[in-house]
Amino acid sequence: MKQTRRDFLKNTGSTVLGAGALGLLGPQLSFGDNSKWKAAQPPTLVVVYLRGGADSLNTVIPIRDPLYQQLRPTIGIPPKDTKDEKGALPLASLFGLNPSMAPLYEYYKKGMFVPIINAGSPHQTRSHFDAQDFMEYAAPGVRSITEGWLNRYLSLTKKDSDSELRAVAMQPLLPRSLRGEYPVLAVPSSLGTGVALDAFDSLYMCKEDREMMMRAEREERKRARTDEEVAGYIRQSGQNTIQMLRKVEEITSRARQSRVRYPETRFGKQMKSLAQLITGNVGLEVASVDYRGWDHHARQGGSEGKMSNMLGDVSAGLGAFAEDLGPRMNRVLVLCMSEFGRTVRENGNNGSDHGHGGFMLALGGMVKGKKVYGKWTGLETAQLWRGRDMPVHTDFRSVFFETLYRVFGLKKELNQFFPDWRPGQDAESKPLNFLNSI
Repeated sequence: MKQTRRDFLKNTGSTVLGAGALGLLGPQLSFGDNSKWKAAQPPTLVVVYLRGGADSLNTVIPIRDPLYQQLRPTIGIPPKDTKDEKGALPLASLFGLNPSMAPLYEYYKKGMFVPIINAGSPHQTRSHFDAQDFMEYAAPGVRSITEGWLNRYLSLTKKDSDSELRAVAMQPLLPRSLRGEYPVLAVPSSLGTGVALDAFDSLYMCKEDREMMMRAEREERKRARTDEEVAGYIRQSGQNTIQMLRKVEEITSRARQSRVRYPETRFGKQMKSLAQLITGNVGLEVASVDYRGWDHHARQGGSEGKMSNMLGDVSAGLGAFAEDLGPRMNRVLVLCMSEFGRTVRENGNNGSDHGHGGFMLALGGMVKGKKVYGKWTGLETAQLWRGRDMPVHTDFRSVFFETLYRVFGLKKELNQFFPDWRPGQDAESKPLNFLNSI
């Protein structure tokens, strides 16, 4: 059955908005001369957000803590030196890595991959939505901030010579970290088929659908514009976005044929496309990827199971990405994060519930490797946050601060970058020094 333009808009509205037009609801996307595609390749930051509150204790495992197995009798992961062949991969000190993360473990041994334990937000919320907002705006508890920390960085350092593809999100909707005044391209997952782009072309030439989006624009923003202004705004922004997406499609389709095998999963394909953009020398500086589904209240699993399978997918995709880029990884940092961790004690459904302190992962040539970063105070009840959760000993803003400082060389610009926060203002805000400068 033939699909009408109205049906297309209704069924793929999230893709329409993500394909630029969170730019429609904010700054107009205008990329200038699109014939200039080669750019000096800057350092690149790739942020992978594990949405849902990924469990820290089954990712970076305190295998030598005697309470761990007691608190997690069915989902706990034993050390590798037991009879269990799928035990945790040994890291520094008393920790081990989930056995499904073998591809990243190889980079740990090379000194290019490190975990950061007991990291997260000092805010007490256990709400996914609030915790994600606070982390992506880099402003825990502050609800007046409307620009993401990555977009603020892009705005702070913008130049007339910026690449048209300086920042991308490899997904239909921009994450909050990249929303703001600086225009960022969101790439729909169907890119490469041509179907989505052809449909978008029709969308932006259709008066009926433009009027529908105009109404949504007025309701969402309540901004005082005339219909003619909004229509022109949407039309021009949409046309610019389509032009950019077609160029991304052209770059990735003409990319060199890599011998590296990526997993045939959504995440694997996203990382492969990012590698193609980086090796295409288009000036990509900031990229983001969302990975959903980490809210494992039931049937989480231990060495095997739902969570380990997902960690295996992340590890395989990042491992292939690093192998594909080779020496270029000296100028690329991948930073993985989640909004909070999980309860220390497993629940009655062989899972874990919303917690507090979590973890972060860093992969790249500038990483100071072969160690586990962060403070460990044990699993005794007295050491836990509110007697049930891992504490936050490293404020996530310390990691963001060091990333912007070491990767992009920001210095005095960071003095007022994070609302109501300064590095070193308390014990949780002390720098980890997990990166070398590029």
